[in-house]
Amino acid sequence: MSFVSEVLSRYGSKAYYVLKAAIEIAEENRRLGLVKFGDFDYKSLISRLKSWGVEYNPSGLLRILEREYGIVKTVYRSSSQRWWVFSDLDLIKLLLSESRDGFRTPDEELLNIQIAVLDVDRVMVELSDIIMKEKAGFMDDRKLRDIVFNELPVIIEVYKKALEYGDRYSEFVSKVRRILELARKVVLLRNGLRANSKTTLSLGSERKAASPA
Repeated sequence: MSFVSEVLSRYGSKAYYVLKAAIEIAEENRRLGLVKFGDFDYKSLISRLKSWGVEYNPSGLLRILEREYGIVKTVYRSSSQRWWVFSDLDLIKLLLSESRDGFRTPDEELLNIQIAVLDVDRVMVELSDIIMKEKAGFMDDRKLRDIVFNELPVIIEVYKKALEYGDRYSEFVSKVRRILELARKVVLLRNGLRANSKTTLSLGSERKAASPA
């Protein structure tokens, strides 16, 4: 068992959230060159946790991470600020990634539930069925409108959240893109059929008008 796994075993999801948030802040600060005082500070850490829906004071845990495990080290402290650096950011990130199963933020848990509830496979099948029909009826038009105006907006909102997690939800993202492609084809097909129908009716009317009484 790695020392990160031991921390997670002892302190559970709160330790996972604190380490994950601190790592993300550290990576952002290093990427932007904002490492004058350290890798992450207390205020940024609290803000990141709150953005995930995690209400937790990490002071005690940070003290344990520093004194017992040497994962972080205080490098700057004043009456209003405190900064830490990681002993080995890449190693901690790797060990946390390997130990992450079962530790997700509330937002991640919600996203997993939403993806599970959304029946994107059914939507793909229904759109494909409409495309395959030579002549779609009233019920097909009604189904298409329901998908486009009621189901797709919800699917797209979840899709946008999934994109924030990189390749983690790649299968879902791929299916949504396929749904958009199918929906576009259905609409183009329906518009083409309507245009042809109007042209046929117009030609029929012209023939009637031109025929001798």
